[in-house]
Parts: sequence; structure tokens; C-alpha cells
Amino acid sequence: MEFFRKPIPREVVKNVHEISYSKFKLLGFDTIIFDYDNTLAPFRRDVSGDIVELLNRLLDAGFKVAVVTNAPLKRTEMFRKKLPRVQVFAKARKPGLKTVKLAVRRLDSKPSETVFVGDLFFTDIIAGNRLGMYTILVEPYPGVGLFLGTIALLERVSYSVLFYTFGWLFRISELASPNEWRSSIFEVDYDHMIASGVKLFVFDMDNTLARWRASKLDKKALELLKYLSNRVHVTVLSNGNSPSLNWLARNSDVNILRHSHKPFTGKLIKLMKKYNVSKSEVVVVGDQLFTDILMSNLAGVYSVKVEPISRNEILFTRLLRIFERIVKPLIKSKPSIASKNKTKREIKRVK
Repeated sequence: MEFFRKPIPREVVKNVHEISYSKFKLLGFDTIIFDYDNTLAPFRRDVSGDIVELLNRLLDAGFKVAVVTNAPLKRTEMFRKKLPRVQVFAKARKPGLKTVKLAVRRLDSKPSETVFVGDLFFTDIIAGNRLGMYTILVEPYPGVGLFLGTIALLERVSYSVLFYTFGWLFRISELASPNEWRSSIFEVDYDHMIASGVKLFVFDMDNTLARWRASKLDKKALELLKYLSNRVHVTVLSNGNSPSLNWLARNSDVNILRHSHKPFTGKLIKLMKKYNVSKSEVVVVGDQLFTDILMSNLAGVYSVKVEPISRNEILFTRLLRIFERIVKPLIKSKPSIASKNKTKREIKRVK
């Protein structure tokens, strides 16, 4: 089964600018490896100024940055002149691992703390996954001319074929996987998260903070929300309109959003804009993989899955629990915020 997972990236984004690098700094990653052609620059063309600015910003934020490309070294000549601090490893023959391993050694890094970014799943993603890196697939730059345009199109078509055959199950399991699993909301280390830079906690209500259809929250849950809201922003994001939401509105100043249509990300993104927080500064806590956790991953934010308080749920939720049991064995562990026992690192915000 693990063999079929190798071409499946951990994330899929449009381009390198859409990656939440500050999130990876928060999670303890210290190395970013990029492919070159069609990832950082169009095929056989020079790297643009916005890419130079991005890589310099990553280096200044403390990341170790390298390029591992199958292309000859000469093709990156202008890149190396503009970015002398970035090591380039050419003729890598990905998905072979020899050059990728060399890059990791030269950077004095660990694969488990490295993000690999590329536009080809059958070279970049397979190589990164084989070494246990966190892999991100980006869309290739539009091809120049008929030949290169056809190559870019074939890449998109081949990935679609992969996804809609066996790949979709692994991709869905990735989107439904949380960063942390906890037995309840009281087992989450909120203080450490806040110390690491988290500024917004988003909670589900039913069977996360209170039982489904409960008339109110218990005292301990209310105290937790009040404690957090005195330090950071706190919002309850619920798909329903249970009595406990009305009770919470009367007994606290916690922001409440009803009928949020999770897993759609619209209201979560509006919240982030309202409070002016980045993806790395948000944590979602909920009891459902295909609403709370799926929404979190689609939005690119940190998530904590807690066990439901009770088994008393609406029919639709009970059906989702069946799919949770099917997908759960396929879920791989995700990076989590470093524990208290690890050396604290300075978290710099990188947009």
C-alpha cells in the first residue's frame, strides 16, 4: 500500500508563493528544497525578481534553501549569480535519491525536517516521499510554445489520471488528517501553542465543546474558552444552531459563527482576514475529520482532532463516521508543533 502512496504529495498549491512557509517554521522544519525548471522558473528561462525576493526572505528567516534539479548546472547560471547563498545540485536524476541525499548532507539537515517543492509528481514528489520529506506539488509554469505547452498539459493530465484512480483515496486521507489527535479539548497544550505564535483558536461546538443539542456548556469548557479569549482570539464555528450556542453568547464574549458550511473554508478565511492572522497563527479544534479537519487542511491551517463527547449525533454525521473509519487506517502522521522539551526556536513570520 505504501508503494502506491509515493506519487501523492502532502499538499497541492498553485505556485511557490502560496506555500505557508511560516507554518513550516512553526512545525520545526528548517530546510526547503526546490526543483528548478517550471517550479522556480519557466523552462530554460531566467528566474524572476519575485522568486529571488522570496528565496532571500526564506534565507533571512533562518531556512536552509537549496535547488535540486535534473537539468545541467549551466542552466542555473543566472540563478546562481542572483542567489549565491542558495546551493544548487544539478543532474540529479530524480526520482533517484543520490543527489537529493547529497543535498541533505551538505545542508546538514534531516529529511524529516525538510520540505521538497516541485512541479512533477513522478520525479520531485516520488523522490521527496521516498526520503520521508514533506512534499508539495505546484502547478508548472505555462509552457512556452507548442512543445512545452504540451508537456505541461501532459503533466496535469497524468496527475489527474493518478488522482482519479487509486490516488484519490490517499489524497483524501491526507486532507482529512489532523496535526494532532487528542482525547478532548482539555488535552491540548494551548499555552505552548500561544507561546509558539498562535493568535486564533477556532472551535467546533457539537460534541467538541458540548454534547449535541446540549442546552449549555459545562463549567470547565466555559472556563477554558474564557481563559483563552483573555489571551488570544477565540471563535466557535458551528455548522448548526444548537441551544448551547445561544447560551454561550449570553454567558461570554466569545465570537460565534453559525451555519458555517464546513468543510467549506469561506467563513474561516473571513475570520483570518478579520483578525489579520496568517495561516501559521490559527488552530482549529474539532471532532470530525470530514468537516473540521478537512476545512483546516483546505485552508492550510493547523488542526487538532478530539474524540466526540458522545455518540448521540444526527444521521448525516453518523454516516460521516463510517467514512472516517474507512480512511483512518490510511492516514499518515503530520508534523505537529514542537513539544516543550525541544529547544525553542525563534518563529519569524514569512508571508
